Amino acid sequence: MLATKKILCALAVISALACGLAPVKISDIKQDPGRFENKVVTLRGKATGATKLPFMKEAFYEVNDGSGSLMVITRKALPPEGKEVFVRGKVRSAFTIGGQTYGLAVMEGE
Repeated sequence: MLATKKILCALAVISALACGLAPVKISDIKQDPGRFENKVVTLRGKATGATKLPFMKEAFYEVNDGSGSLMVITRKALPPEGKEVFVRGKVRSAFTIGGQTYGLAVMEGE
């Protein structure tokens, strides 16, 4: 019985990782953005710098997980400053020049 529970637990963890549900370290994304480009990831960290411009549908903020910070672009309500958040979205970069990625962000809800 205990062995069956351990196997089911291990399968649940593997499934979560495969589906992008387990949080990814921001430093991993920044070290190898090409590996994550157009992939759905989950981030966990503190929200900072929330900004909404009046002429745009999207708003943005940064998530810092202790390993680094990454911009999140969203159409949802902005989280309060310093709140612990889970964000699920697609990794996007504005452009790449000479192997260097610029404008890296997570598009929440994609």
